[in-house]
Amino acid sequence: MSKPVGPPFQIPDWRAAALEKRQSTAASIPEAFRLPSGLREKSEASVLLPSDPDILVCGILTPLDIEITSITSVSVLLSGIADRVYTAIEVTSAFCKRAAIAHQCTSCLTEFMYERAMIRAKELDDYLAFNGRTIGMLHGLPVSLKDCFDVEDVNTNAGLVSWLPYIARRNSAIAQGLLNAGAVLFAKTNSSQALLMVESINNIFGVVKNPYNLGLSVGGSSGGEAALIAANGSILGSGSLKPSKERMPGRGVSVPRSGSESVNAGLGPLAKSVDGLELWLKAQLASEPWNESPGCLPMRWNGVEAQRPTKKLKVAVIWDDGIIRPTPPVTRAIQMVVDSLTNAGHCVVSLPSDRIFSLHRHGLSCTMLSNAQDGGRTVLHHIAASGEPVVPRTAVGSDASALTAEEIFANHLLRARLAGEYDELWRDFEMDAILAPATPHPANPHGQYISNSYATVYNMLDYVAGTIPVTTVDTKLDVADENWYGGEVYERIEPVRFPYDKGDKEMKKLYSSPLVFENAPVGVQILCRRLREEKCIGILKEIERLLEMTNEV
Repeated sequence: MSKPVGPPFQIPDWRAAALEKRQSTAASIPEAFRLPSGLREKSEASVLLPSDPDILVCGILTPLDIEITSITSVSVLLSGIADRVYTAIEVTSAFCKRAAIAHQCTSCLTEFMYERAMIRAKELDDYLAFNGRTIGMLHGLPVSLKDCFDVEDVNTNAGLVSWLPYIARRNSAIAQGLLNAGAVLFAKTNSSQALLMVESINNIFGVVKNPYNLGLSVGGSSGGEAALIAANGSILGSGSLKPSKERMPGRGVSVPRSGSESVNAGLGPLAKSVDGLELWLKAQLASEPWNESPGCLPMRWNGVEAQRPTKKLKVAVIWDDGIIRPTPPVTRAIQMVVDSLTNAGHCVVSLPSDRIFSLHRHGLSCTMLSNAQDGGRTVLHHIAASGEPVVPRTAVGSDASALTAEEIFANHLLRARLAGEYDELWRDFEMDAILAPATPHPANPHGQYISNSYATVYNMLDYVAGTIPVTTVDTKLDVADENWYGGEVYERIEPVRFPYDKGDKEMKKLYSSPLVFENAPVGVQILCRRLREEKCIGILKEIERLLEMTNEV
């Protein structure tokens, strides 16, 4: 049997290959969408935000473009298309212009599919005009995708130079599900090297910058999607946040694979509003992807459970995981959500630290070991094929992290035991959901993230996680006091076998002032048990509504 031809490919000069890719992506942006010289110089110096007022009047965007891309509700925009307030061509053109601007300011794109997007938009407009109805629930809506999702005849590179020659032969199940629902695919977005870092840095495009503060990270590995959506370059995106494993179809997600099933990967949406998240999930399941994507669970969308809850909720709060003490803006965001829920009559309780600390510390260690258990053999093979260097803090693994088969099985047993102990918490507290920090700190300076501990544990448990923005770092309200700096310093977990995460000591050092994180958005996460995506969406709707009411006061 002949060996299949595919990534990694041998690349004789990784720098030249990366330069060629950057140039081709830049060249795919029409001349009319490129920043004029004065603004381009500022963008190249990383001092131009995508929201800069000068961009809005530089001639790229029309008033209609600004109107369309200022809409945050996916359902509102879809209604506008269905009611012929806007055409699919107008909406696609508007978001393509914004995406081009976003990329020039933040390096968020890997592929800009403008011409095929406009052809698709015209086909959808013609269909609506001829038939008098839309083709699906996402008719005419431009939707972006994280780079790892295959799109037919388009490169998928997963942040690796050795993947640059790879051209997908067919659409991923996620991309096809969006097309079946009437969406317009117009851009693919940047990620970390091999998707193995919680920032978005690779040797092809460099650092993806935060649209709110270019000196800050956008997180990862779906940072390109996050940056594009935050910069109004997309209203609905496709990344890897965070239904349970196998609820969404995984066919055509192209990344280096070792064959390990020790790590749970969730595929899901990013959006400007909760209704966008729901529509993306509904659109995927409407295609019945379990018929063609092995492993996808045959579970239809339960629209009743996804409704905003009518009964009072019981939400349990994790204020601190005993690994990294949250920074003041994160604690303030949690408190804001607690206050909103309490004022609305919902029951809020705090989970006891004596149970949480042990569970989370053991859980993080378990997940760290799983993430690097092959000692780097898989990903380093893909990196070595081009000769590119490992991006600092990319979780490639090492000889020290390699586990034997016996150790892997023991780690699986530990995971099962921890899952059982967490189940006891759900029963003991009879909670509908958990409210926790999404991360212990806001968006950090590039390359300086501390830990992903609050999210990692729930990935191990395969819980459903939804994040929602709450506030922004306030340079006055978010000054840390002496108690925060002088409190107990938690011992760092797995510093040898998983040196990529830092610890509580480093957190206190990084948070020298809220000015370090100026203008960074701050969110929280809502956790529901495995395969309860609809329930999570319903609770997110309630929190979104309560926060909007608070902001209106």
